[in-house]
Amino acid sequence: MSQAPLKTVRAAGRSVVARWRILAQQRLDYLHELGASGRWKLYHTESDFLTMLQEAHTALKIWQELAPPDETLDKPAEVAVAQAENAEAGVPDGLPGSSLLDGVEAQYDLRKL
Repeated sequence: MSQAPLKTVRAAGRSVVARWRILAQQRLDYLHELGASGRWKLYHTESDFLTMLQEAHTALKIWQELAPPDETLDKPAEVAVAQAENAEAGVPDGLPGSSLLDGVEAQYDLRKL
C-alpha cells in the first residue's frame, strides 16, 4: 500500500479545516446581520440569541487558531482549478485561459422558445 506524500496530506487537512473556518465566519456574519436587522426577535429569545452569538465567536476563534486565514491558500475550488490549468498552459495569473470555454455549447437556444 503506497502512502500519500506528507505535504499533500497536510494541504488536504488544512483545506478541510479552512472550509470549516469559512463556514464559521459565514455563520457569525449571518448572526450579526440577523441582530442588526432585528429579525432575531422573530425566532429567538434575547438570551438564546446572545448565547448563539457567543458560541459562534468562540467557534470562529478556534477554527482561526487551527487554520489562520491565508489569502493564497483560501481560494474557492473553481479559482484554484482554473489557476492550476492556466499554470499548466503557461497563461499568466489573472488572464482567462482560452481552454476554459473550449467545447462549451448551449444546451438550449432560448431565442427559439
